Amino acid sequence: MILVTEMMHVEGLRTLEDAPYRYDPELYCKPLELQRWLPEVEALIVRNQTRVDRNLLSKAPRIAVVGRLGVGLDNIDTTALTERGIALVIPRGANAAAVAEYVIGAVLGFSRRFEQMAMATRSGRWERPMNAQGVFGRHLRLVGYGATGKAVAERAEPFGMRVSVYDPYVDQIPDRYRVKEVEDGLESVDYISLHVPLTPNTQGMVNRKLLGNLKPGAVLINASRGGLVNEADLADAVESGHLAGAILDVRAQEPPDPEDRLSRLDKIWTTPHIAGLTDQSQRSIAVWVAERVKMELHQRPLM
Repeated sequence: MILVTEMMHVEGLRTLEDAPYRYDPELYCKPLELQRWLPEVEALIVRNQTRVDRNLLSKAPRIAVVGRLGVGLDNIDTTALTERGIALVIPRGANAAAVAEYVIGAVLGFSRRFEQMAMATRSGRWERPMNAQGVFGRHLRLVGYGATGKAVAERAEPFGMRVSVYDPYVDQIPDRYRVKEVEDGLESVDYISLHVPLTPNTQGMVNRKLLGNLKPGAVLINASRGGLVNEADLADAVESGHLAGAILDVRAQEPPDPEDRLSRLDKIWTTPHIAGLTDQSQRSIAVWVAERVKMELHQRPLM
């Protein structure tokens, strides 16, 4: 049986129709019911809420493949999968365009003050400020140059933005983009956008030191992983006026406490982890994962 424990696009479910499967988009938050199904599970399809760890795997003796409806691995113990010989299916790059669109939209929306202007007009004020900032000639720093970082760069340059990239693990970075150290040139950066996985090396990498080195009035965009940012240091940087603000699609705790410091700051825009959630991206991810999970089961018959 294929068990899907979180939201999956209907086209992905249709792809599973010729295989025995069970779908409950809220099963991840019903641990007792989830455990009841695990002994029958041959394949598990999850998003980012189901913890696929040793404890879960120990209760699933027949499992042969795990499919992830996204690219992050924060909730999956890959070492435990390897030890058990369990295949892992990840749609790398499948939502790169959607996340890149989010980042460019964040840059444009923040620079032109769309939210504030819409709210003012709705309240009856006809304000036409002359100091809104355009993006032509502005410096966008990308931290990470995988599929998503590359897609952002490709979309930013036609707007006339200057793009620079820090990624010590990618060789194929155009010379006009590459910086050798994450701190290089931060004093000229207007927008900094994160596109790296959460690892022990990247945990809290955006901290007081890095934020302090940014150009006054810079803006942080994080549509990658919440744990990359030291949120207390970010709140300090925004409250002090050093940063103009931040657009956060991900938080260290999701959903965040509505009374935490970042949630109370007007210059922090928070969205509910939706950067990659376009209908097009979710359809293609769901179908891709469903097809490959079935392929893995077909190729690896269980005893």
